[in-house]
Amino acid sequence: LSSAAAEAKAPPAAPPAQQVNSFPSIVIGPNHALSPQGSFAEAQAAFLEPPQDVVESLLDQLIDRKVGVVAHYYMDVELQGVLHAVKRRQMELLHRQQLEEEDGGASSPSGGTARKIPPYPLVTICDSLKMGDDAVEMCARSNVSSVICLGVDFMSESVSAIMSKNGYGHVPVYRATAKHIGCSLAESAEGDNYKAWLNKNAEGERKSLHVVYINTSLETKAISNSIIPTITCTSSNVLSTILQASHQIGPKELQICYGPDTYMGDNLVSLLDAVISSGWSDERIKADLHPSHDRSTIQSLRDNINVYPSGNCVVHHMFGQSVVDTVNNDYKDAYVTAHLEVPGEMFQIALKKSLDDEGVVGSTSNILNFIERKVEAAAGEIGVGSSQEKRRLQFILGTEAGMVTSIVR
Repeated sequence: LSSAAAEAKAPPAAPPAQQVNSFPSIVIGPNHALSPQGSFAEAQAAFLEPPQDVVESLLDQLIDRKVGVVAHYYMDVELQGVLHAVKRRQMELLHRQQLEEEDGGASSPSGGTARKIPPYPLVTICDSLKMGDDAVEMCARSNVSSVICLGVDFMSESVSAIMSKNGYGHVPVYRATAKHIGCSLAESAEGDNYKAWLNKNAEGERKSLHVVYINTSLETKAISNSIIPTITCTSSNVLSTILQASHQIGPKELQICYGPDTYMGDNLVSLLDAVISSGWSDERIKADLHPSHDRSTIQSLRDNINVYPSGNCVVHHMFGQSVVDTVNNDYKDAYVTAHLEVPGEMFQIALKKSLDDEGVVGSTSNILNFIERKVEAAAGEIGVGSSQEKRRLQFILGTEAGMVTSIVR
C-alpha cells in the first residue's frame, strides 16, 4: 500500500515535506504479515497492534458508561490503531455472548457472560456523513447515553444535527477539546468573499442552486441558504446530486454553484469532460451515471457549473507536481486512487486510470471499497490449486495518510 500524502516534496505553495525517491509503503503479505518500507510507514505500522490492556480498559469504560465513539478516517494512526482494536474486541465478545445464549450458557464456566455486550459497535471509523448515521445506530441499538466525536468542529456539528433529526437530540455529543478544532476548507466559506460570490450568483437572472460540501459549518449552510437555495452534498454523492438537480430543473436552465472546495469543483468538471471526450455513448451515460441524462445534457451541465475559486484543504494541497512526477515515473503499473479534494494533476492520473478500472476517484469510502474489490478479485483468481501466477498489487493512496489504518485493518 503506497501512501502518496507523506514524505513527498511539495510545490512552494504547499506545506513543506520531506523529499524522497519513492513513497513510503506498507506491504501486506500472507497471513496479514506487514513489511513497512520507509520511516513514515514504520511509524504507522508500529501502532497497528496496540497493547491489549489498553484495548480492554477502553472497551470496559465505553460499555460501563454507555459511551459511543465516532471518529473520522483522518485521525492519527496512534488513535486509530486502538479504536480499530476496541471495535474488533467488542465484536469478538458479542459473538461469544451469542453462542452462550444459544446453548443456554453451557459453554461458559460461569454459566454465561457476566455482562451484556452492546449489539452495535461502540466505536466506528468512517467518513464525515456516516459518523452521524453511526451515532444514531449507537443510540438506537446499543443504548448509548453520550457520543464522543473525534474530528474537526463541523463534524461534531453534523453528528449532533443528524442525531437530533432522528430523535436523539437529548444525547450529548462531546468534542475532543473545548478549543477550536478548525479546518482550512470549512473556514474558506466563512468569510465575506464566499458570501459575495453567493450574492453575485443569486442576483443573476438564471435559476441557481448552491451545492455546498458537507465539510462546512452549520452556520455556513444556514447563511448560504438565506442567500441562494442550498443543498448539502458529500464527496460520495456530489456527482449524483448535481446530476439529479440538473435533470429536475433542466440542464440548460440551472446553474450549479459549487463550493467551497475549488479542487473538488474543478475535478467534477474534469470528470464530466472525460465522459464527453472519451466517447461515452448515451446508453452508457444512462446506465453508469443517470438514467435521464445523455451526452447533450452532460455537456449542458458541464457548461453550467460555477465553482468557487478560492477554497481548498491544506492536507490535499500537498499533492503537487513532485508527487505527480513520482507516480508517473515510478508507479506506472499501480492502481491510483484520488479523493475529489486533491489538486487537478493528481486527480487527472487517477481519473484516466479509472476509465479502465485501474483507479478510482471519489470519497474515502469509494477509495476503500475500490481497494477491497481489487484485492478480493486478485485473491479469487489465485485459489487453492490454481496455476495463476501470484502478483503484488500496488495502490497509490491519493488522500490523507490516516486512511492507511482502515485499509490495512
